[in-house]
Amino acid sequence: MKCLFLDLASHDALIACVGEKSVLSAKSVHARIGDHELIPIVQTVCNFDDLDRIACIVGPGGFTSLRVAVTFANVLADQLGIESAGVHLSEFYFVRAESRKQKAEMFWLHSTKKDQLFIRGGEFQQPTLISSEDLFAFCSQLSAFPWCGELIPEHRALINSDPIELKPIEEILPEFLAVQTFDKELLTPWYGRGW
Repeated sequence: MKCLFLDLASHDALIACVGEKSVLSAKSVHARIGDHELIPIVQTVCNFDDLDRIACIVGPGGFTSLRVAVTFANVLADQLGIESAGVHLSEFYFVRAESRKQKAEMFWLHSTKKDQLFIRGGEFQQPTLISSEDLFAFCSQLSAFPWCGELIPEHRALINSDPIELKPIEEILPEFLAVQTFDKELLTPWYGRGW
């Protein structure tokens, strides 16, 4: 198996070619790469003809970044006749937690605007859009707040703890992709606001 992994949604944007047991090649990229830059970068990571699957982070993230990544994944999967999988960014963070205990207790947070962010964990079984005031109120009710994710400084100041340690992406990526559901359905960007 050779899978193209596309993450243009997160701060640690990554394009990788992943085998069954290891990351074969990878390139860290700026999430705001132009669509004209994407194909040449992917070609430095893999040969299209060698791919069996494509996995793409579908959200949340920047509007244009998600559109570019998801459209590219859909077109490439169609043209190569291979299956694809859409991955929510929160799933990718949860799998990187060091232990089961961390996973059970942690929250994933993702800033989306200065006054809004997504949260998942605890009572928030699905990624939920909340206000920064709601985050502050929620955090003040807990004695500990183990979290991971991507926050702007304004949101980070509302939390009285540092993010938990996460496993390196290259360490978890082959196993993570092995359990994803791949099919021929079109991927859809996830913005979390009903767009």
